[in-house]
Amino acid sequence: MKKIMMNIFIATLAFCSHNLIAQEDVIAQGEEVYMARCDYCHGEGPQKGGAMFLGQRYQGSKPAILHDRTDLVPEFIRVIVRSNTPGMTPIRITEVNEQELDALIAYLTRNNPQ
Repeated sequence: MKKIMMNIFIATLAFCSHNLIAQEDVIAQGEEVYMARCDYCHGEGPQKGGAMFLGQRYQGSKPAILHDRTDLVPEFIRVIVRSNTPGMTPIRITEVNEQELDALIAYLTRNNPQ
């Protein structure tokens, strides 16, 4: 019985660590998408229009830099990315496919409280 329990424990640990590594890979891919498609406007530094706009909108109540936020939800990110919102044109599926968008969402929500 002890051996069976140990094998179950090892299998569970292996499964969980595999999922954690897979999630880290998705987040890393999302960071690449962010740096390539979003950072030029929503990153740190002068003349970043999206960050400047959000900084004015939130007046310090929320971070202006997207990758520092902890309140973004997947559905909201998806709508903003794909919809024509004031000041931001939609990002077409030919520019960021659904897998890349899922990775971007994983990156932007990585620090959210669970």
